[in-house]
Amino acid sequence: MINNQHIPIMENEILSFIDGKRNLSILDCTFGGGGHSKRFLESGHFVTAIDQDDSSLIIANELKKNYSNIIFYKSNFKNLDSLDLTIKKFNFILLDLGYSSNQLEDSKIGLSFKIDSNLNMNYLGGDLNAHRIINYYDKDELQRIFNVYGEINQAEKLANFIVNQRSQKQINTNFEFVELLRKSGVNFRSKKIHFATQAFQALRIESNSELENLMTFLRKVHDYLEINAYLAIISFHSLEDRIVKNYFRDNKIKKNKDFQNNKNWGYEILTKKPLIATKLELLKNSRARSAKLRVGRFIN
Repeated sequence: MINNQHIPIMENEILSFIDGKRNLSILDCTFGGGGHSKRFLESGHFVTAIDQDDSSLIIANELKKNYSNIIFYKSNFKNLDSLDLTIKKFNFILLDLGYSSNQLEDSKIGLSFKIDSNLNMNYLGGDLNAHRIINYYDKDELQRIFNVYGEINQAEKLANFIVNQRSQKQINTNFEFVELLRKSGVNFRSKKIHFATQAFQALRIESNSELENLMTFLRKVHDYLEINAYLAIISFHSLEDRIVKNYFRDNKIKKNKDFQNNKNWGYEILTKKPLIATKLELLKNSRARSAKLRVGRFIN
């Protein structure tokens, strides 16, 4: 069942950067449940949307019944340069790195530790998934992903425990993995979040090459921005946010307007610190609690 009531993250903050502007060409690189795109369309803008998820295609087709100014491409945002886009440059580009409610609630994907499903967590249709990682990665590979992607301090202890447990019985479902985590004796970092959060994050990032996809996108995106256009990126954990922060910093236009690294383009950073959701938004949508929004204005 498609949930078309997906709540877009920080929509008011995003819209504030283009408040009063009309007829902008906007590229929504992660259409998801269509919440951000719908607000752009309601404001009279032209939207080009991208998403690889089948449910997003269905939602986009529903939007087209009421809005003629939307074009949808079924693809991953990292493949931006392989699409035959009707519009070549945009006034505003949005990348929301969260996953949609449809993906979270899809038991076939298995992103949630609250829903029992077969270990998967791959939402991009690739060959790698959580089942293969947990049952076939060697100890060093497991330690790497839990340390780097999960930021788990006792990653080695967890990796050793997994290798020991799977030698007795294959780990097949989300609930089996959660129970394994519970019994591992690992001291997970925070009591404010579910103890399985970091491990699930690590498996999801590895299964979908999330950080590599983000870096691939960032190497291309400047070619699709009009002069004085905005690039807005919402991240949901420190690894993503660090990549985005460094991207804007490394491509920042200095105050004397000298261009760095012999490039003839760069950004004016509009968010010295990332914007976060308001208390009011958090009351309506708890998933916004970890969201961070960074925005730059493209200078050429």
